[in-house]
Amino acid sequence: MTRQFEFNPANVNTILDETWQHLTSAVETETHPWRLGNLATVAADRPRVRTVVLRDVQRGERELICYTDRRSDKVAELQESPWIEWVTYDPVTRVQIRLRGIATLHIDDDRAAQHWGNSSLEHRRSYITVSAPGTKAESAVPNLPDFLFDRLPNDEEAQLGFENFAVIVCRIDHLDWLQLRRNGHLAAQFLWTDKWEGHWKYA
Repeated sequence: MTRQFEFNPANVNTILDETWQHLTSAVETETHPWRLGNLATVAADRPRVRTVVLRDVQRGERELICYTDRRSDKVAELQESPWIEWVTYDPVTRVQIRLRGIATLHIDDDRAAQHWGNSSLEHRRSYITVSAPGTKAESAVPNLPDFLFDRLPNDEEAQLGFENFAVIVCRIDHLDWLQLRRNGHLAAQFLWTDKWEGHWKYA
C-alpha cells in the first residue's frame, strides 16, 4: 500500500476506509509514522500525553491496541478515568488523525496472554525491569537487570516480564481527519452511534 490518500471528495466515507487501511498498515510496517502515536489520558483533571507503539488494529471492533508496563502512570490514570485520545501524523500524506474513545486494560487475562505470546524476546526484555517506570535513578542506566544488559533473554527468562505486562485496548467512537494543504486544508469527522456517521468540516 502506498502512503497516499486516494478518496472520493463526493463521499466522505472513503476517508474512513482509507484511514483504517493506513492504521492496519502501520501495525505491519515499522517505518510507517502512524505506528507511533500520542496517547492522552487524564490525571487530576489535567492531560497526560506520551508516545506509544500501535501494536494491533481491530477495525470491526473499532480498536487500537498498545502495550505498557502495568506499574506505569498511565495504568493508574486509566483505572481512574478510561477516556483517551490518540493522535498521530504522517508527514508524507500530511494527514493528522485524532481518535477518541474509552480504554480497557488487560492484565493477567487471556487477551494479555495472547499478545504476550505474539511478542518477540526483544520486546519482552523491556518488561523485565529492575524498578517501576518513573522511579528515580541515581545515574543514566537502562532499567534492566545486569544479566540482560548485553543480551536477549531466553524463553524462560522472558516469562519474568509477563507480570509487568499490560495491554491497552482503545475502542474508538470519534475520529477527526485533517489533511494539510497549501491551497487550503481538508477536514472530516466521524462519530460512532450504532454505525459510523461522517461529514466534511472546515479546518
